[in-house]
Amino acid sequence: MAAGTDISAPPKKKNKPESQKKRDKKKTEKRRKIQKAKRAAAPKNKDWKPDPVLEALKQSTIFQKVDSGQYSKERSQTYEEDDTGAGSDALTDAQVLGDKEKKQKEKREKRERRQRKEERKARREVAITKMGIDMRPAEGTMAAEEIPGPKQAEEPEENKSAPSLVRSPTPPPLVPFPLPRSAPAPDTSVLARQGLPKGLEDATFIDQSLRVEIEGLHVEGQDQVLSVNMRRRLKDIGVEDFFAVQAAMLPRLLPLQLIPSPYSSLPDYLISAPTGSGKTLAYAIPIIEILSQRTVCRLRALIVLPTRDLVFQVRETMEALSKGTGLTIGTVTGQHSFAQERKQLVADLETPLLGGSSKLDILIATPGRLMDHLASTPNFTLQHLRFLVIDEADRLLNQSFQNWLTQVLAYTRPPIEPIPPSFKRKPHDTVSSAFMEACSLIDKDGEWCDSSPSICQKLLFSATLTRDPSKIAALSLHHPQYYIVQSSIAPALPTSVGEQFALPSSLSEKMLIVPPALKPLNLIHLVHHSEFNVDRALVFTKSVESAARLVKLLEFFEDAYVLGGGGGKRLAVEQYSGEMKARDKKQLLAEFGEGKVNLIVCSDLIARGIDLPSVSHVVSYDIPLDIRKYVHRVGRTARAGRQGTAWTLVEKQEALHFKGMLQNAGHLKAVKKVKVREDDLSQYRESYEIAMKRLKDYYNHD
Repeated sequence: MAAGTDISAPPKKKNKPESQKKRDKKKTEKRRKIQKAKRAAAPKNKDWKPDPVLEALKQSTIFQKVDSGQYSKERSQTYEEDDTGAGSDALTDAQVLGDKEKKQKEKREKRERRQRKEERKARREVAITKMGIDMRPAEGTMAAEEIPGPKQAEEPEENKSAPSLVRSPTPPPLVPFPLPRSAPAPDTSVLARQGLPKGLEDATFIDQSLRVEIEGLHVEGQDQVLSVNMRRRLKDIGVEDFFAVQAAMLPRLLPLQLIPSPYSSLPDYLISAPTGSGKTLAYAIPIIEILSQRTVCRLRALIVLPTRDLVFQVRETMEALSKGTGLTIGTVTGQHSFAQERKQLVADLETPLLGGSSKLDILIATPGRLMDHLASTPNFTLQHLRFLVIDEADRLLNQSFQNWLTQVLAYTRPPIEPIPPSFKRKPHDTVSSAFMEACSLIDKDGEWCDSSPSICQKLLFSATLTRDPSKIAALSLHHPQYYIVQSSIAPALPTSVGEQFALPSSLSEKMLIVPPALKPLNLIHLVHHSEFNVDRALVFTKSVESAARLVKLLEFFEDAYVLGGGGGKRLAVEQYSGEMKARDKKQLLAEFGEGKVNLIVCSDLIARGIDLPSVSHVVSYDIPLDIRKYVHRVGRTARAGRQGTAWTLVEKQEALHFKGMLQNAGHLKAVKKVKVREDDLSQYRESYEIAMKRLKDYYNHD
């Protein structure tokens, strides 16, 4: 070895490859991060407890080769080296002993601090007592520290002559800031009446079980209530007595006159009655009886309905009752061309007339088509209107249709501005008295006279009539009177701003809570099992597509079930949709009434007002979204006092929503729960699987 060479110097390290250096550097950084994280996670004011495994790794030859000099320096600064070279077990035992000693030391220091604090407190009390300062707390406050009384009594005499410290009086305590509290809210019944007309607040309740024979109908001041012709027409259509809504409204509407006396009070009527309770006859009979007195043909009754099907149904009833009266009844629904409907409405389309040129006494219309004719048909006017009937009022009030209600009411009122002088009125132009005054066609010089009020009365009918003040205000009601027909006399209206609804007392309501995969099988079980015998029913689905799919499934099942020896005859299932022609709809309903069709599957299109006397069951295959749709669905059965059953198939995940909807309406107890065991469905499984396979092939093929 060469002279002058330092023997203690470490041997030179061999040059490592760059890749090895990078790996060693990453390992070193990783270990440093682990140490830093453990130090940060260690409890405060406590020594760091090294990991024995990590310590053994640090002492290994691999770690020393990576960075022996730097690691040794860090380890010497952080941990104490074991001179004897003891293993990790000995190091752990030493740490445990150190922890115990440290805990004992902390307890001892805490005890000493507490003793010192008590001594300082005692010395302070003695000093304050000697100074003679009154430390009693002010009245109504809590003292910070209590001073014993005997010490004050033992005050030395030499201290009495010493000047005492003057202390300012203790200020009174601050008044605590008041806690927030909710403002007193008015009663819910008071809130429900806000913005409502007095007629809605003081509603008249009518018992649904009320029945009055035709001969027993009495109107004060009249010997003969109904004409001979009307009695004959009622007998022809099979009416022998009047239901509750008819018995309540006819005595109020029949005494009305075609041309009422000036400035007479003409109230508007709002009637909430169950579906199938005879609302159509309640307004059809008085309108025909009053208008049959007319001499000149004028449009005096306008009936607005939401769908074409309802328009045709009401027209059949009106035409059956108006035979022999000479009244002309027309409809505008958009089924025919616009030009054809114009010819039906107006006699003269060329000559401009203030009084119009109507060919109809009674018009039954949907709101959309009605607005088209008011805007585009010459000489079509509503100035002579005597009755405005809004059937299914809740649905019509919720739909805009070009703001139809505001427009119709505006057309019934006289114009604000007079006609220009250049307008030449024709001799045969008959204008209503209110319009003549507004158009300055009456010379009132030297006379004191108020303007003539409108003679148009509004009649609103629905099973679920809204009580929303904003919607009620849009009707511009005049002295409204509200009638509610229900199964028993109720003490008051609901205390929430919502809707009042009524259901027939002869209706039985049931629900089945089923798994989604077994819902079709449960419907099949209801249809085929003799216990339920749901063989002539309306089945409601959530959409037209689901109705078409369900019809195909039931058709395939009937084929497989009957051919497979399931027994019984094949049930006929048909779909009812808005895409069908009117002729096809009428034929389908006729076949259903004759028993040729057992099940009609449809969406909520048919849930409004359609009268099918032969419906014994209604099945909601998909639950309705709200209580209004539920009321109109189940109202397709149990009509006119007949018995009926409503079934609702509720999926398990929908049960909470459906029950909550019924609970909010106070109707949950009326719906009975029916359980069907899964074993009862086993007889249909084979045919059901065949039907599902055919259904899959059918839609894949299309």
